[in-house]
Amino acid sequence: MKYNVLAWVSLAIVLCNLYLLGTGRLPAMIKGVAAQGALLSILPLLLPNPTYKAHIFILVVLSAVVKGGLIPAFLFKAIRNVRSVEDKDTVVGYSLSVFFGILAAAFSFYVLRKVPFSSVVISPFHASTAIMTAFIGLFLIITRRNVVAQIIGYLVFENAGFILGISVAAFQPLFVEMGVLLDILVAVFIMVAAVSYVHTEHDTISIRSLERLTQ
Repeated sequence: MKYNVLAWVSLAIVLCNLYLLGTGRLPAMIKGVAAQGALLSILPLLLPNPTYKAHIFILVVLSAVVKGGLIPAFLFKAIRNVRSVEDKDTVVGYSLSVFFGILAAAFSFYVLRKVPFSSVVISPFHASTAIMTAFIGLFLIITRRNVVAQIIGYLVFENAGFILGISVAAFQPLFVEMGVLLDILVAVFIMVAAVSYVHTEHDTISIRSLERLTQ
């Protein structure tokens, strides 16, 4: 039963990835990464025979609060006063980006047949979702020209590590996961402060404004 639920949750995470690739509106992207964070918080519950149930419960609550609540709230605050909330200067078009996501998903399943992950991951579908999510995160960071969109790409890439790392969560100290979540929260807080500064100084949150600062 847990494996069936895991498959559906993993599929929903894949759909979130494709949704993020297919839209350039920042509010929609923030909602997409928030939904992905909420889905990730379910994964600890799907661990087969978890050793510490209290550990799993705390991890679920922390993940839901940080990934599904606090981080999206910070991002919405960052774009509150932005006039244009759409990334129109993307390097790759949205349709082509979705096509890349589909190719990344197929490649992830192919890689899983060549790399022995069986001793680490809960299921092959679980690991392929992590690989695809990592590709999507890097793709967003490289191709999007908006600071907030690139922050979302960073979050998606980190989500990939969370998906793969949760496979051994039952054997890791709780403070490791708490430390990682805290680091992510602080990093996003700093990034949001940087976005607010860039918008105040340049009246835009395009990455080109940051590039001009280095010239």
